[in-house]
Amino acid sequence: MKSVLLLSIFVSLEAALVFRDCVPSTTAHPYVTFTSVTVSPSPVVIPGNLTVGMQGTVHHHFGTDVSMVVHMDKYLLGAWTKVPCTRNVGSCNYDNPCEFLSAFKSSGTCPPQLTAHGLPCTCPFNPSDINLPPTVFQVTHINAAWHWMASGKFRVQAEMIHGHEVVGCFHVEMDINRSGPNDGSILG
Repeated sequence: MKSVLLLSIFVSLEAALVFRDCVPSTTAHPYVTFTSVTVSPSPVVIPGNLTVGMQGTVHHHFGTDVSMVVHMDKYLLGAWTKVPCTRNVGSCNYDNPCEFLSAFKSSGTCPPQLTAHGLPCTCPFNPSDINLPPTVFQVTHINAAWHWMASGKFRVQAEMIHGHEVVGCFHVEMDINRSGPNDGSILG
């Protein structure tokens, strides 16, 4: 489930989603920049197959020296509403995002779609190009605790922080639909 949530943070959709790299122009040496992110279908339907493509650059070696601040909102009743941080998902501060990613290392479950293209899913990250051609990921299950968040309009901004400087940032707005029982239900 963590891999699905992380993946959904890093994706964008053509018609129903907006993606932009939001590293401030005042950042002299960004750690990571993204030039292109694509996802289909649009809107994303989960569980189901998701095709993700991504291009960018890791400019600087980093690991435990960065923190991450994630701001997540869901569109509810005509207004953007902050999604609180619950079980490390939502509007959360991660003092050590590498610790969060260590679940991949300890379980040995880095998605093969990433490793096939030389993309790591654990720290540290070294300077390299990010080149993930359109690749299919299968989402087979949504934990019952997250059904409320598996459908709707979302916006997410994630900032990488080193010291007091934003060294990486991306902004995504996307629509997600949940397939199966209770489709489209606010309470589902």
